[in-house]
Amino acid sequence: MELVTVLNIFTSIDFSCNRFNGSIPEKIGELKSLHALNLSNNALTGVVPSSLCNLSQLESLDLSKNKLSGQIPPALTKLTFLAFLNLSYNQLVGRIPSGAQFSTFDAASFKGNKGLWGPPLTNDRTGFSPPKLEGNHSNPGHEIDWDIICPEIGFTCGFGIVIGSLLFCKRWRKWYYRAMYNMLLKIFPQLDQRFGHHRRHVYVHQRYWRR
Repeated sequence: MELVTVLNIFTSIDFSCNRFNGSIPEKIGELKSLHALNLSNNALTGVVPSSLCNLSQLESLDLSKNKLSGQIPPALTKLTFLAFLNLSYNQLVGRIPSGAQFSTFDAASFKGNKGLWGPPLTNDRTGFSPPKLEGNHSNPGHEIDWDIICPEIGFTCGFGIVIGSLLFCKRWRKWYYRAMYNMLLKIFPQLDQRFGHHRRHVYVHQRYWRR
């Protein structure tokens, strides 16, 4: 089976509290079906990779309590499904990107980065104030955005087919775990050394995978 199939299977990665160091690899952006990524409480350095914007299905991103530097990639505002973001306690600098999902995150998502500024933090260096809505604007809260709903319905159907195959086919499950483990070793070589001593800290699982 082709490698691209492996990349489209697993949906959640939690490598928190593993003392990983080094930079986050750009290849992380190849995990197209990832819904949740947690790399918090490590010693990761370097920048937040812009390839994360390729994870169009990402709903939760936690990179807190590392040593990441540089600016927050503005391209992350393209993650329309992102509901949870935590970049706190790093060494990030520059203005916080605005627009889309980023307008829904509070200051707790960015605290502990002395070089960050702009809403929702209070140290706004530009004196920015959001524009006031005119009285004749209609309330968008009652409108249905079919551009968002239709892709969600399509994804749900496709996701159900994949999960169903893994639930009822033991041979597929065995192949899945082997392929997933080998792929993650290529993206995160540190796992080869960490699994033996900190195996209890590393969890890679299917979303909604409970039997």
